[in-house]
Amino acid sequence: MSRADYADVDKLTNEQKVQLDRVPLNLTRMLLHCPAEMVKSFYDLAWSFRSGILDPRIREGIILRVAALRGNGYELEHHVPAAKEAGLNDDEIAAITSDIPGKSAALAASFISMLNLVDDCVKQGKATDATFENASRFFSTSEIAEATLLAGLYSMCACFIETMGVGLDQHPLNWAWIDKPGK
Repeated sequence: MSRADYADVDKLTNEQKVQLDRVPLNLTRMLLHCPAEMVKSFYDLAWSFRSGILDPRIREGIILRVAALRGNGYELEHHVPAAKEAGLNDDEIAAITSDIPGKSAALAASFISMLNLVDDCVKQGKATDATFENASRFFSTSEIAEATLLAGLYSMCACFIETMGVGLDQHPLNWAWIDKPGK
């Protein structure tokens, strides 16, 4: 249940309307309490990960893991379809969103090492030396840096969603539409 009213669509500036048209979600309607340029920057950063260096399966796994750890149904609603589109199957998604993904045979050791890094970042604010070292066996420093930033972004997003009480949308985000050039 919403803790605050969504921004009044009838009172939006032209710049705010552009952002709502860009991403027509309840999240955007709540974000529009912030300046339009801030909302644009938020989405620009979020979309930049769609063309980052992380394998799309890993990227979506990180987002799902953050959502699971934060108990954030809103992020799960939008990213389970994206995870499937990226190539994750139902068993992998179930493992990623479980209490202990490392106990699942559905995930490779490299994937588990990345999820452990995400767990540390979300639960402790940083990866332990052992976790970082283990992830470094499978991933480059650039991939670990991107994964850490991604986990932080979705933790921040979960905090906003939970604090403001953003409600579920009628439909998950259309990722094919979002990925169109010019978005």
